[in-house]
Amino acid sequence: MYKKIMQIGSIIIMFFLIIYLGTLIDWFFRPIIVFVQTLFIPILLAGVLFYLFRPLVLWLSKKMPRSLAILLLYVCLMGIGFGLISFIGPELHKQFTNLINSMPFIFSELNNVLREIQQNELVLRFGLEDVFNWEDKIEEIGVIVSGILRNLVANSLSFVGTIFNTLLLFIIVPFILFYLLKEGERLPTFFLQTLSNEKKEKVRPILSNMDETLSNYIQGVLIVCSFVGILYYIGFSTIKLEYALILAIFGMITNLIPYVGPWIGAIPSVIVGLLHSPMQAIIVLVIVVIIQQIESIFVQPQIIGKRMSIHPVTVMVLVLVAGRFIGVIGMVLVIPIFAIIKVIVTHTYRLWRIRQEEKILKE
Repeated sequence: MYKKIMQIGSIIIMFFLIIYLGTLIDWFFRPIIVFVQTLFIPILLAGVLFYLFRPLVLWLSKKMPRSLAILLLYVCLMGIGFGLISFIGPELHKQFTNLINSMPFIFSELNNVLREIQQNELVLRFGLEDVFNWEDKIEEIGVIVSGILRNLVANSLSFVGTIFNTLLLFIIVPFILFYLLKEGERLPTFFLQTLSNEKKEKVRPILSNMDETLSNYIQGVLIVCSFVGILYYIGFSTIKLEYALILAIFGMITNLIPYVGPWIGAIPSVIVGLLHSPMQAIIVLVIVVIIQQIESIFVQPQIIGKRMSIHPVTVMVLVLVAGRFIGVIGMVLVIPIFAIIKVIVTHTYRLWRIRQEEKILKE
């Protein structure tokens, strides 16, 4: 046991030593880093889409050749994509343009609202005026946000670069996805062929469990986020909240971040409601709370269930730490990565226990 611990410790030390040496010879590792950074997003998107559409392709492949099933899926996706663009594209463009033009007015009105709150009798009585003294910060945020939004539209070089990167994704992602859907089922078998028969039996359940965990999580989260986005749009449109479509899409995207995301997504909606009237801000908050309760109580348990088996406190800590060190991408990816590590550690521990029990029986 002691020797194994020393071996594992030596491997870990060597691994970090190689990383450190790699930072000293930047000219050698820089092209590798650029290569990984370039392909990371396309491979990540292709992997997510693979787990999302694999059940459909498997069902279609029972009735036709798999390549034809994938091509049929692509044709359907293109049709749905063009339909959505033609349906929500003009409204999205209109709301986005209005949002850019209204940005100075929004932050000016927000300052006025905060001034009124500062002068409120109850706030003055309890000495809370400093809590709402955000004028300088809001002006700074307004300048930064307005600059970013205007640069996205006005800066032609950035705009062209964005279009090029988007087109690159539209070419690379379907290409990778096609081969994942066609050959993805063979990857575990190909990997297992490199192992001995004894190790195959140990690694096979780990790979199977990892695959099931990722599949359940990705499919579940995307369905839940879509459900939340639709409910947001219905709720915001019902109360005639400005920029309802943009705010619903933002809320849907931030819902990818467990626990913290829904409330991050609610902040812009509440601010827009507050600029109209305090009552509308309260109604927006009530809508967000109701939708989150529906998702937490009814939707998420039914779709994702308890398959992840991760305690809420653990999820919260992981999300906050990942956000601190890696940012938004880390907050989104930390839970599935943790789930995979948990699967590997759990299976390894079980195998170790079995071996220990066998040794005791032999003795």
